[in-house]
Amino acid sequence: MDYVPAAMLWILTAVRLPTALDKERASVLRATLFAAIACTLFIPSVYAATDPILGGHNHVGLVLIFAILAGFWQFHTAMVLAAFNNEVRRRRLLRWGRLAAAVAGMCVVAGFLLSKVDVTNRNLPLAYGDQPGMQLFLWTGSAFIIGVCVSVARTSLRFFPEMRSRTFQSGIGCFATGCIFMVLALANRLALGLLEGSSGHNSALVNGLNWSFPAFESLAVILVSIGLILPRFRDSTQRLQRNLRFRWFMVLLMNLWLRSTTDQIYLVHNRATPIFDPLKTKSAVHLHRCVIDVRDYQFRGMPLNPRERVLINQAEQLLQGN
Repeated sequence: MDYVPAAMLWILTAVRLPTALDKERASVLRATLFAAIACTLFIPSVYAATDPILGGHNHVGLVLIFAILAGFWQFHTAMVLAAFNNEVRRRRLLRWGRLAAAVAGMCVVAGFLLSKVDVTNRNLPLAYGDQPGMQLFLWTGSAFIIGVCVSVARTSLRFFPEMRSRTFQSGIGCFATGCIFMVLALANRLALGLLEGSSGHNSALVNGLNWSFPAFESLAVILVSIGLILPRFRDSTQRLQRNLRFRWFMVLLMNLWLRSTTDQIYLVHNRATPIFDPLKTKSAVHLHRCVIDVRDYQFRGMPLNPRERVLINQAEQLLQGN
């Protein structure tokens, strides 16, 4: 079960790599990258193998919580950039987000340094939850993550009715639901820490909390991943379909273009290797140049048959986005 969230997040990170240089959208990529690192480190075998490399004493747990905090900070940043256009409000919300992340990070470090965590154990709050430092570590980190999840879910649902695309609505709905499950998972951990300190480990409630945590965590990551993939998948599919239509029209217009450029001296389109044009990059540019040459041929009084007129009109409409 631990591998499913990590795999979903790495796939999502790969899908969003083209947005790395986009200032408005790169924060989602950074969020998924940090989350993927955290989920990977939380896998028992990875945690046990990585801790000795970092010097033991659960230092990998500190790296893991930092990755989680950074990921949720970037999710908050992405939501602010996506939901609000007012620059003053954006800067204020982003400033508060940075301040909250910095305070949570300092408290987590202080709590970790004040705790005695010599034996490697990925469930730090449960294994060492009786120490004051680890209580600071647990409650501060959880409060920050829960706050971000609630804010993101509330903002997503607030703007839900204004979204016209069903795919985008489905994506935002999945994302908000994933945030709710993450809150439930963290509440589960907090409750379990309190109960294990006051009751037996074999009680039915403790066993139920132990069973439900991985389910809540996996559902949260899967739903958030689906929510972030859906809108981009729709955009990518539309771009692919449009690109294929550009190339198909170049194939259909090839004979007409060759005929229309036989006696022309000045051509917009390169005629050196026309058979390879449908395979070249920037298909829209090549089709546009092809249409210009054919229209020039028509304006000089050369006739087009009905099928050719329909094709050239359809090509122009496609280039105009219709």
